[in-house]
Amino acid sequence: MSGLPSSLPGVDVASGLARVAGNAKLYLKLLRQVASDAPNIKEQLSTVLVEGNALKVREVAHSLKGAAGNLSIIKVAEAAQRLEQAAKAEDFVNMLSHLDHLEEALGEYVSVVNGLDIG
Repeated sequence: MSGLPSSLPGVDVASGLARVAGNAKLYLKLLRQVASDAPNIKEQLSTVLVEGNALKVREVAHSLKGAAGNLSIIKVAEAAQRLEQAAKAEDFVNMLSHLDHLEEALGEYVSVVNGLDIG
């Protein structure tokens, strides 16, 4: 697996690797890309939520859910799905709560990926 750990907190590594045909180098690159994008995603979601734009919150959450789901970043995908559902219902109170949970999941994920010491 070229140095990629067999397990990572909040990530189903085996499932994610299977989705990229076992290409550990590609998988790691994609994991790092999501981690790199996390601050922008959090900022974008916060901004559109403050603006009261439930549709845009839903779109961003949906995109993140898809990316995280495709890479088997389970905690992030689940948190993004809950935010997407709250946005679909235009439930701003729950959107705030789910955004907090998503930001926490993203923060944990970024810490895990940034802690990887492999090429």
